[in-house]
Amino acid sequence: MSRVRSIVALGLVLASAITGAACSDEGFIFGPSRGAKDKDESAEQPKPDFEDPRTKETEELPDALEGLPKGRASLDAVCSRGERNPVTNALCTGRSVTSITDLQDALDLGFQDRSSRGQNAAGGNPGFAILGHSTSLVARSVSAINPRVFVFPPTPGRPVRINGYAIMGFTRGEPFVEIAAEDPNTKNVTFYLLKFDVACEATHSCKPGDLLTPDVEKNWQGFSIYDDDDLKNTILDCRHCHQPDANGKKLLRMQELKDPWTHWFRNDRPGGVALMGDFLRAHGTQEDYGGIPAALIQKADGRALEDFVVGQGFAQQPNAFDSQRIENEVRSSSSIQPDINTPRGASPTWQALYDRAMAGEFIPPPYHDVKVTDPDKLQYATDAYRGFLAGTVAKEELPDIRRVFLDDALEELAFRPKKGATGREVLVQTCAQCHNPRLDQTISRAKFDVTRLDSMTRAEKDTVIARINLPSSDKGHMPPALFRSLTPEAKQAIVEELSR
Repeated sequence: MSRVRSIVALGLVLASAITGAACSDEGFIFGPSRGAKDKDESAEQPKPDFEDPRTKETEELPDALEGLPKGRASLDAVCSRGERNPVTNALCTGRSVTSITDLQDALDLGFQDRSSRGQNAAGGNPGFAILGHSTSLVARSVSAINPRVFVFPPTPGRPVRINGYAIMGFTRGEPFVEIAAEDPNTKNVTFYLLKFDVACEATHSCKPGDLLTPDVEKNWQGFSIYDDDDLKNTILDCRHCHQPDANGKKLLRMQELKDPWTHWFRNDRPGGVALMGDFLRAHGTQEDYGGIPAALIQKADGRALEDFVVGQGFAQQPNAFDSQRIENEVRSSSSIQPDINTPRGASPTWQALYDRAMAGEFIPPPYHDVKVTDPDKLQYATDAYRGFLAGTVAKEELPDIRRVFLDDALEELAFRPKKGATGREVLVQTCAQCHNPRLDQTISRAKFDVTRLDSMTRAEKDTVIARINLPSSDKGHMPPALFRSLTPEAKQAIVEELSR
């Protein structure tokens, strides 16, 4: 059974902009780009541009959770493993959860004061932060118009240790909530994916209007839940980012950990103001988002998340994003940043991070500019969403407002490999994050290791070539088109490299 793009953007990220690579127990490498043509171009119709909200066609992708237990069976499996944390304490009792606010209440993350007098991480409210760009497995869903929200226990304006915490992340368009929870006794951190059921899934009729509006946050028909052990050998694996060394401990990730928190909404930093402005132009000031009350959204704060992440012992972040230096360099290269992001800015500090990531050393950094959106695409999506709120655009006609990325930035967003890269370089850029010897070598994904291309057998290389030629709707297609894509030139470079 395949599903449209709107309901398969699955991945685990819990505190920041994280990686965009994807892996699977069946798949080796990433596959053809959306819109790529086979050699016989005359025999194939041009494919739609799935990077543009004006495209009416729906991209069909596989069910990433196919084969895993569903509903009560998934919950029983999780509850049998002995973890005693906020997730198991809340859900293993059979508690009903039918909305995002129900889930927040169950995890003791509910908002007690939802009025304009309410506070962020004070007065009975949890801490919350809103992200306008992510390098996570849901990176192609996240921008200022469709941001990512994080809700977590409050800290008193400084980092403090919270025993037995839970933190949740959510992005509209994806029928799941991501959670990290700590067992207060063992101090073990477990990552969870709570997949909730929306009514349109039963008839395979989900459209952007069902999944990118407030409707997706309520009236859930049921849920399934999976922990990081369930997901470790799937394209939803969170450990390659949250445990990049199989012998190390799991960690919360927040690459933009320091002031000015470049891609996080905040009402007193230039980048945060620019992103919040783009959000408010589409959503207005009366719409709750991700369980955060509308009256409080403008109080979102990356600093609150920094205090939480640091307080739990994760002050040292791999390939950290130096927000202050990078923003200064970008503004020096383009004085109209961050409000206007065309032409694009430049940052030597960021470039050094990006080059090391493209060499396979670590996960990609967040984009150097504050905005990742194309102005024309964003305006089209904003007008459509405002029309939806006003009742002049039917819910069934709402376009996919996530398709707003700047085409010229797709390589630097790590959605595509670098232009002109050799086949070996393409493989490293698109595969090394999930297929390297530092990760768990006991799972089948480890059969493909981009660091040992020269010792791969002919059969292994042929398997890789076959996988990149599968249609994106096939579960075995690599890369899952949701995460990364190959241009025809990059695909051909891989084939030539592996055909030697």
